[in-house]
Amino acid sequence: MQLGAGMSSRTDTRHESFLLTRRALGRSFALGTLGAALWPDDAASAMQAANPAMPPRLIRIGANENPYGIGPAAAEAVRQHIIVANRYPFDMASTLTETLAKFHDLPVDWIALSPGSGDVLRAVTMTFTSPARHLVGAAPTFEAPARIAEMTGAPVKAIKVLPNGQLDLKSMAAQAAGAGLMYVCNPNNPTGSIVSAAAVADFVAQVRKVNADAYVLVDEAYSDLVDDPSYGSATALIKNDKRIIVSRTFSKIHGMAGLRVGYAIAHPDTQNILRRNLPSGNISVTSLAAANASMNDPENMKKQKQLNRDTRAVTRRAFEKAGFTVLPSEANFIMVDIKRDSREYQNACRQAGVLIARPFPPLDTYARITIGTAEEMQKATPILLSLLQTSPHPTSASAQAANFRAMEMEMPGYPACC
Repeated sequence: MQLGAGMSSRTDTRHESFLLTRRALGRSFALGTLGAALWPDDAASAMQAANPAMPPRLIRIGANENPYGIGPAAAEAVRQHIIVANRYPFDMASTLTETLAKFHDLPVDWIALSPGSGDVLRAVTMTFTSPARHLVGAAPTFEAPARIAEMTGAPVKAIKVLPNGQLDLKSMAAQAAGAGLMYVCNPNNPTGSIVSAAAVADFVAQVRKVNADAYVLVDEAYSDLVDDPSYGSATALIKNDKRIIVSRTFSKIHGMAGLRVGYAIAHPDTQNILRRNLPSGNISVTSLAAANASMNDPENMKKQKQLNRDTRAVTRRAFEKAGFTVLPSEANFIMVDIKRDSREYQNACRQAGVLIARPFPPLDTYARITIGTAEEMQKATPILLSLLQTSPHPTSASAQAANFRAMEMEMPGYPACC
């Protein structure tokens, strides 16, 4: 009896401690103090001291992140689920999979979660290309599939985009014979252009005339930002062609680049093949909960789309007014012909406190600029334009390397991702 009473007392004490900890954690989120505890106020100062040549408070408009972050529903979901981080996230993974299946009007076994869509691109490329089965893509486009193919010894045939930045689907289809994988980034990163749903369907039909076995990977990372009514997801094609795969991510409109959630949409037969290279169970419970909450918060998605649309239009007009050509964009970035070497311009921007994207050959005189917040673009745009009003000063190879190393020290991987 005394043992039982003692156990009850200890249990009550532990329960009270748990509740106090939970309340304290909740207050930390509400007051914004949790981030301060994990990332001290003097961290930026310490980083600056270690890298004195680095301008403070860099404006990050080079990685196509959502500058506004996760929505309120997603933030609340993180707060609620952090207390169950000790449990494996199987139930939450099933919940998100069901939410996505309902959103796309597909069975749940057509959805495979991954920690970001990058793992989907890697798995698909590793699975369906080989030294005997080449990859067909665009130039420029998102480089991940081509890099993976080259690492594994698969040939890459990259077809230059059209003058307006659109994918040259006709020329890409002409390279389909013998291909293992056709990669279509739509909207295309880095140009921002889209190809219509009808054009994608025709592209697949052309590929099938010469190659019944090739897989077609359609990367729809920026699809939620598109306004053009001719655009449509390639998921509609999968029901009649099991060799089509669609990749999606929560890193863009959902503002979850740091939480790492993506997914593949494919026929179950194709999903079974992909499992050889696609990791599963590698997404945290907080990330899954945030993604599920964000999918159920359409008002925030609508707001994010409008904010991006408005700020993109203002930024576009500023560059066009200054005499620069800006490619059509349906994404959260613009591609500007700066009429000079883009790598040298990137270095100059960094020295001025603004991070823009890496070069994208063969468009060597174009700079990709991510759309930040309205306030960020108000600060960054005059700086970007002022650097274009002077004659370019070629940067030595050693200076370029030093700039790259400094940027890499501050944010490892930043210059080469996204």
